[in-house]
Amino acid sequence: MRKLFTIILVITATQTAIAQSATSSASQTIKITIEPIIKISALSENVNMGFNNIGQYSSGVVSSNNKFQVQSNKKFVVSVRTDASSFSYTGNTYPAPTMPVNNTLHLAVASNNTGGTVANSFDSYKSLSNTPQDLLLNCKNGGDQVFAVNYKATPGTSYPAGDYIIGVVYTATQP
Repeated sequence: MRKLFTIILVITATQTAIAQSATSSASQTIKITIEPIIKISALSENVNMGFNNIGQYSSGVVSSNNKFQVQSNKKFVVSVRTDASSFSYTGNTYPAPTMPVNNTLHLAVASNNTGGTVANSFDSYKSLSNTPQDLLLNCKNGGDQVFAVNYKATPGTSYPAGDYIIGVVYTATQP
């Protein structure tokens, strides 16, 4: 008779853990697009010039300093013009008189902190017109470029009493 023996073999498996780093990374490219930007602001109020005696009519009246600020990320130029060729009139005279801007309203640069140069003889009083004229050239970029102007009005004695109004337009441009 035979005897059967059963042998049970138990094998225990041991696992060895291998330490791995748990990091990952990604990257992005950042592109910043800077567009040309420019802004001009009047830092002074509107200008009122009154004539009180006969001497002022012939020799003229000069305004106080009128400041402007330019903010630009490139070099710039500033031009000036009036918004019409003649003053508009408010008063009691009919028909309304026509006072031309040319040879009546003059402008001079009083101070220039733009790093640029004063153009077209505007370092002394020069007549304005409704045709754009360069005022400042080759101005440096920056966030606080300031200049100031003075106006001089010389209407003479040919015009009746009333209010004569004209807009003066300053344009800052990046060439």
